[in-house]
Amino acid sequence: MATTDDLTAPQRAVLQLLLKRGKSYDEIASMLKLDRGVVQSRAHEAVAALGPDKPEIGADRRNEIADYLLGQQTASGRAATREYLEDAGKGRAWARSVAGALRPLADDGLPEIPSEPDEVDEAFSALDAREARKEEVQAKSQLGTKILFGAAGLAVAVVLILALGIFSGDDGDDPKTATITRTGATTPNETPQAIAQGVLAPPASSDSQASAETAIVRYPSSNQFKLLIVAKKLATPREGSTYGIWLYTSRSDALFVGFPKSAVSEAGDLSVVADLSPDTRNYREVLITRESVEKPPRPGAIALRGRLQVATPASTGTQTAAPATTTP
Repeated sequence: MATTDDLTAPQRAVLQLLLKRGKSYDEIASMLKLDRGVVQSRAHEAVAALGPDKPEIGADRRNEIADYLLGQQTASGRAATREYLEDAGKGRAWARSVAGALRPLADDGLPEIPSEPDEVDEAFSALDAREARKEEVQAKSQLGTKILFGAAGLAVAVVLILALGIFSGDDGDDPKTATITRTGATTPNETPQAIAQGVLAPPASSDSQASAETAIVRYPSSNQFKLLIVAKKLATPREGSTYGIWLYTSRSDALFVGFPKSAVSEAGDLSVVADLSPDTRNYREVLITRESVEKPPRPGAIALRGRLQVATPASTGTQTAAPATTTP
């Protein structure tokens, strides 16, 4: 297995143009006065050289994964490759191997490689244990009343978020988006109740410093539900893509909430709120993903993700941290 230092100069140059400068095969071919096929072949050879000496998947699959990791596929191509990686253990293993070597060149990170099913279960078990310990520490230090967003309180955060921006969404008939309604000027003038909360973090394979806090809140008088997110240090999306928000349990059980109406600030801040209908089904996580199509059929590359935990109302003076088991 080679490293990037072992590659030829033309191979390293192509990878740097693709990953550091975000160029496409066509753009590089135009810059270097080469045929596009030559550029793509050079990239494929470079990525293959970074993988195991005896790969367990065929050349066509290796080239497909290379295009996926280098960001050179169409939206449908990315979806197909991601689906393949979700189901193929040998493909995931090869992708992870080469991704480790490519990551130092990727300033904006690489597309996510799906986790092994047992890794997902293990991660949730570890998260449960960590959240239980967090609850114990909070109870001892009398921090249980700080539901979310610090001592300033959730009500202040709601006011700030509503002032900063809302989601733009689609109220079509798609059952995976029909539960989302538009946020307007009808937000009740009352303190909401926190129903669930979470902290979002980048995937383990990412070098991103981004983070976010999220909550689902309810206005008792009108029974309105809203999803709130405050994110920091998010990278500006690449041209042709934007961030999308999902409620998520599994790849077959995900709800697309919509796209943030406001753009990420120069500092990487993003504050948004979306309406949720009372019959929104229970989901385990909130995802912030990178999307490049208007109506994504499933989550794209994950920028941030975090599990929702049940939260008791602030007025009780306590807080619990357990997996959400009831519908908001």
